Amino acid sequence: MLHNRNQLSVFLIFLYFSSISQAHHSFAVEFTAGKKVAIKGTVTEIWFRNPHVRYYVEFINQEGKKESWDVRTSSPSLLVRKGWTKETIKVGDEISIFGHPGRDGRKLLSVISIKLPNGVSLGQKYPD
Repeated sequence: MLHNRNQLSVFLIFLYFSSISQAHHSFAVEFTAGKKVAIKGTVTEIWFRNPHVRYYVEFINQEGKKESWDVRTSSPSLLVRKGWTKETIKVGDEISIFGHPGRDGRKLLSVISIKLPNGVSLGQKYPD
């Protein structure tokens, strides 16, 4: 049992930071480093916030079915330092993404590069 306010404060701080560390998984847990895939689709939603900027992209797969992928980049602060802003990619943009797919068939993609509608590549050079 907690006996004073200091103990309660320490306990609450511990809970807060332990929940943050649990929420962020390593690359190897979520993605397959040995594989690379390319997708091209329309941006339906954007999360420009920590810990990673996320773009939700939809496209029609080879079987004619709609797929929705969760495309993850670096943190907002790292992207901004590279000249990337909230306005670089907008909802409705058709983009091409090259990256590492999610494990176990999950529709996740860790970005290596993105090609914008105007042909500009962000990240490493997009493979043609």
